[in-house]
Amino acid sequence: MTLDWDEALFGFIGKPIPDTSIQLVLLPGLLTSVILKDGAAIASLPLAGQTMQQALDWHKAELAKLGVATDSIKLLEYPPDDFPDHPLAHGAAFEFGNSAGREAVAAYFAQTQPLLAKIVAENPAAAAIAIWPHHFDMATLMTYAGSTEADTKYLGVGLSPGDPSYGEPYWYISPYPYPELSNLPALESGNWHTDHWVGAVLKATQITKAEDLPTFIDRTVSIAKQILSVP
Repeated sequence: MTLDWDEALFGFIGKPIPDTSIQLVLLPGLLTSVILKDGAAIASLPLAGQTMQQALDWHKAELAKLGVATDSIKLLEYPPDDFPDHPLAHGAAFEFGNSAGREAVAAYFAQTQPLLAKIVAENPAAAAIAIWPHHFDMATLMTYAGSTEADTKYLGVGLSPGDPSYGEPYWYISPYPYPELSNLPALESGNWHTDHWVGAVLKATQITKAEDLPTFIDRTVSIAKQILSVP
């Protein structure tokens, strides 16, 4: 199940649990999980000092009080080569740490959401914005169906908070099928990423003024559409 960005809460919000009006929210600045019912907060858990298992147990207990079946709720499992190992995976507790750093990363999501919403509004081929729990990237995917699956073309536009490709937040625009590496067009900003996947990338440290990000997205989406020969 994917997440959304809630600007009013300045946090990540889950879809309503099926057949309920219950949603889970993560407030990154406060490092707090909140349970909403009918849009109102009814329970919250500061995560500092909690282990992953303790936090899971709290959520299951609170949701069970609300009549939610919790037997199938469990922590996600990730392939070991996808993320660096972390003490949290071995029973360590969350530390409140640098709230300014978390808020800075959250601000990138807040900045990106309206830019992706503009793409979705202007492109019938674009899917709804989603934040994927696997890599926590926020993205939309434009799909241009062909006569066969092999002829279908895709254009992904999104924000990654950082991953093995780049150790900082970055924005990506990735056309598929991937273009020939020997014939990549010049970019006005950012750079082409060609290791394991192909896409135009703008890193957070490459942004120097407010218009850098929307300009990169607008112009590079146009370049990617030209590569794919799609409207």
